[in-house]
Amino acid sequence: MIKELSYVIAIAEKGNVSKAAESLFISQPSLSRYIKDLENRLGVQLFQRINNRLILTHAGEKYVETAKKITEMYTDLEKDLSGINEELSGRLRVGCAVLRMSYNMPSILKSFITKYPNVDLQLYENYTTKGLEYMLLNGEIDLAIINQRNLPRLSYIPFFEEELLIAVPAAQTLAAKGVPKEGCKYPWIDIRLLHNQPYIGLNGEQSIAIKTREIFSQYRVTPATVLKVKSVESAFRLAEAGLGCAIVPETVVRIPSVPVPPKIFSFGDPITKWNLAIAYREGTVFSNTAVEFINLVKNIHPSLREG
Repeated sequence: MIKELSYVIAIAEKGNVSKAAESLFISQPSLSRYIKDLENRLGVQLFQRINNRLILTHAGEKYVETAKKITEMYTDLEKDLSGINEELSGRLRVGCAVLRMSYNMPSILKSFITKYPNVDLQLYENYTTKGLEYMLLNGEIDLAIINQRNLPRLSYIPFFEEELLIAVPAAQTLAAKGVPKEGCKYPWIDIRLLHNQPYIGLNGEQSIAIKTREIFSQYRVTPATVLKVKSVESAFRLAEAGLGCAIVPETVVRIPSVPVPPKIFSFGDPITKWNLAIAYREGTVFSNTAVEFINLVKNIHPSLREG
């Protein structure tokens, strides 16, 4: 369609088929035949010959006027698509868990926005990995920063391996049970000691809640759940207050808020870790904007690569 329009515009501008064919890098007979077939198809004459020059008819003037508008719109469209797929502009929709938005993402977002101010970066927060996965699969977001679960129809780029830890109130007897262990950043404790101990659990389908249920099932542990809360940060703060133990990601324990913080322990053999990953729909063709964001997430925040 655009090629057809450009042929007619070229003849109108050059005034003869020979020069138009040369500018279009096609043969003169091919162009003449193309225009004749077009006129037959449209049922109107686009050009008339006056003094060896091709002049637009009234129908031809209307055709060229509209053709120029269409080609201009198409050029603008190509530029817009280039902005989406090649240049660092356009829109990028990123989903992130509330915990990650609070702890891990601020410096990443600041750096990305500072470096690429023309990108329309849209952020979506959700309390659960499941909710973010749903948004991905339904096309509501382009990328999600979530804990890797390897669901069908989603692909993952892991960028940070994080340890899960047990926070034990400092005054609780269990706080003295940790032992040094090779390869452990924190004192190690046998998770089976949590059996019947006061515990702060998590409601719903957060990835940490699902993971802890799997851990308790694996080690046949049934703690005495005192309270259930919605966020892992709340669970840690309640452990700080001495209400019970909590299993939390290492990200949370780095910022205690009380003079006597809970004791922090590694657990499991090997120690228990999970992957934080950038998730996306299978088959996604990344724009350059998305690629730059992914690289920034993987490389910018030193604390994401510790441990």
